Amino acid sequence: MKKLLIASALLTALTGCQSTSSVGNDINQMACYFPDDLAQEHQAPQWVCGTMPQGVEIGGIGYAKKSAAGLSVMRTVAVNNARKDLAQQFETNVNTMFKQAMDSTITSTGEAVSEKVNEHFESVTKNMTSRSLANSRVIATTRSPKGGLLTLVGMDKATFDSNLAQVVEAAGSKESGLWKKFNNKKAEESLQQALNSMIQQ
Repeated sequence: MKKLLIASALLTALTGCQSTSSVGNDINQMACYFPDDLAQEHQAPQWVCGTMPQGVEIGGIGYAKKSAAGLSVMRTVAVNNARKDLAQQFETNVNTMFKQAMDSTITSTGEAVSEKVNEHFESVTKNMTSRSLANSRVIATTRSPKGGLLTLVGMDKATFDSNLAQVVEAAGSKESGLWKKFNNKKAEESLQQALNSMIQQ
C-alpha cells in the first residue's frame, strides 16, 4: 500500500505543470494541464507550463479568471500579470548573470565580492525593469476549459540582449554608485570586466 501511494504521488507530480525546460525534449513530451483544470482532463499548450516556444528567449505567463466584465478586461488583466511575471524572471536572470560574471572575474584577482555589490546591482536591475522592458510582446493566448484566459508575453534573444545592455549601461555609469562599493583600482577593473562579459555572452 505504501509503495502504491508513493507511485501515485510521483505520477501526480510528473503530470502537473512543468517549469521552463532545461532538459530538452523529455519535458516537451510531458503533459501540461491548465492551472484551473484540477481534474487534469484538458491538456494545455506547453508554454502554459513554462516551456517557451522556439525563438522566445524568456517569457512570462499571466492568467485572468472568467469575468462578466468581458474578454477585453480579462485580456488586460492577463497581459499585466504576464508582464509582471516576465519582469521578475528578467530580474532573476540578469542578477544571476551578474553574480556569475563577478565570481568568475574576481576569482582570478583574489578579490571577494561583497553582498552590497550584488544588492546594489539588483537595485539597478529593479529600477530599470520597473520603468520598462522595451519591446516585449504578446506571443500567445489561450482560453482554459473554465473560461479563464492565459497569455504569454515574451522577448526574443535580440530583445533580451537589448534590455540587458540597458541594465549594464546603467550599472556601469559612474553615477550609479556601484563603483563606490569597491576599494581599489584592481577591483574596479574586475567590475568593468564582469559587466563587459555579460553583454558578450
